[in-house]
Amino acid sequence: MSTPERSLRRRPDDRRAEIIQTAREVFLERGYADAGVTDMAAAGEVSRSSIYRYFPAGRPDLFLAVTDDLLGELHERLRYAAGVPFSPARRMEQLLAALFAFFQDNPAAYRFLFRDVWAAREEAVEASALAARAPLAAEIAGVVADTGASAEELATTAAGILGFALANVELTLAGQASAQTAWEVTCRFATSQMA
Repeated sequence: MSTPERSLRRRPDDRRAEIIQTAREVFLERGYADAGVTDMAAAGEVSRSSIYRYFPAGRPDLFLAVTDDLLGELHERLRYAAGVPFSPARRMEQLLAALFAFFQDNPAAYRFLFRDVWAAREEAVEASALAARAPLAAEIAGVVADTGASAEELATTAAGILGFALANVELTLAGQASAQTAWEVTCRFATSQMA
């Protein structure tokens, strides 16, 4: 005689992580504007009330959680690339290669992090777009700091390099430049700013 299988309750942290993963898939496939809580509930096979239990504001809270998830992954790649035991210029090249590779591998992530936020017209979501750049700029600043730049020079140089790099990532994703050429030009620009 067999016993009926008992449904196992998931731990709250596991359930939350599953919801974030589902939201990530839905957002990256459809974009922020075209993805709702109902879509995520259906994709994750959970109730809407389960989603609201973990994310009371719904879609904006999910956006922030997915943003943190993506940025955590990207930041880890950048940190690893910037940690190579080379000169600052070579470390910058490695960091920029990791940035370009991440978005070449995940073009929808670029759209989600840097384009969808402005279409959302939601204050919390727009604020996250500005915050999204901070850990990326911090990794660049860490490499530039090895050149002896002042704090003000460090902040402006890192912001400038990041802006230049993201503009070139966007060109590659739009098919207006090859990834190799865009990366090489970005490296030349970045290392010239470190002198």
